[in-house]
Amino acid sequence: MAYKKFKLNDLTDCFGIENFNREFIELNTLKKFNVSEHLLMDLQEAKSEALASEKAKSEFIILPVLKELRRKNPHRFSYFSGYEFNVDKKQHLNGFCDFIFSAEPDKLTITAPIICLVEAKKGDIEQWLGQCGAEMYAAQLFNQQHNKEQEAIYGCVCNAFNWCFLKLENNNLFVDPNYIPLTFNNPEPVLQVLQWILDKCLNQNSQ
Repeated sequence: MAYKKFKLNDLTDCFGIENFNREFIELNTLKKFNVSEHLLMDLQEAKSEALASEKAKSEFIILPVLKELRRKNPHRFSYFSGYEFNVDKKQHLNGFCDFIFSAEPDKLTITAPIICLVEAKKGDIEQWLGQCGAEMYAAQLFNQQHNKEQEAIYGCVCNAFNWCFLKLENNNLFVDPNYIPLTFNNPEPVLQVLQWILDKCLNQNSQ
C-alpha cells in the first residue's frame, strides 16, 4: 500500500489520526490577491482545451495557478510535481505525490514540506482525502526527523474547479467543509486561501 491506497479510516487504524469536518480557513481575514493577466490569459485559453482527463486539468488549470502563487512569492518557497516522497516504507508512507510545497526556497529536493496537494481522479474529491492525509502525515514525520517541525501541515484535494483544504495538527486531521471554487474568470478565491496558508507556514518559520 502506498499513499494513493489510503482511505480516511486507514489513517485512524494505522496512525491514530482522528478526522474532523471543521472549518479552519479564516475566510474573513483573507487578503486580496491581484491575479495577473498572465494567469487570466492561461485560463481563458484553457476553455478551448479538452479537459476530460486529470492530466489536462493539471496542465491547463492547476499548474498555472501554482505558478501564479510562486510568481507572487519569489524565493519564498519551492514546489515539486510528481515527486517520489518515500518517508517510511514499513508504514507504507511512500510513493509519488502530485504536488508538495517546501518552506525552503530554491531547493532541488524537499527539505521542509508544508503543503501537500492531491489531484482528485474522476473529480471525486472525498475519495482522495485519505491519500492527502497520508502524505500530510508523512510530511509531519519527515519534518520531525529533520528537526524542522511545523505547527501544522496543510493539504488540498482538488478537481481543478473545487478545492478542498485540510489541516493536520498533531494527530487531528481537519477537513474544511467550505470547498473553494475556481472558475476560468475568477481564480482569486483559491489563490487567497493558498496565500493565507503559505503566509502562516512561512511566518512561523521566520519567528
